[in-house]
Amino acid sequence: MPKGALLHAHLDATVDANVLLQMGLRYPLIHVRAQIVINSSSIVNTLPEFIPLAVPGRFVDCSLTDPSYTPGAWVPLSVARERFDPAMGGPEGFDKWVVDSMMINPSEAYATHNTIAKVCLVVG
Repeated sequence: MPKGALLHAHLDATVDANVLLQMGLRYPLIHVRAQIVINSSSIVNTLPEFIPLAVPGRFVDCSLTDPSYTPGAWVPLSVARERFDPAMGGPEGFDKWVVDSMMINPSEAYATHNTIAKVCLVVG
């Protein structure tokens, strides 16, 4: 019987992560958060989370890289990008962090993510 549908695909094989980020930046309701304050040591192992928030007051107005950032607090995507620490690349550094977090790079594909068990350990 023919498949009739896509049964397995990776995000970076179906859409350009840069396009997703640019689309998100066009919508003021899109927010981002991190579970820890982003710094040069934590950025490698910290994934951004995204959500549309229509309720005013449920977000903070600071940078994910600011030491006063409360981990887990939602920040408007455009604010998070604009205020990303210049020492970490500013807005371009934010873009790189977000896009890289949505893609599996070659070293991950052939080493840390090359089986479903390893992917579940890293992601889960």
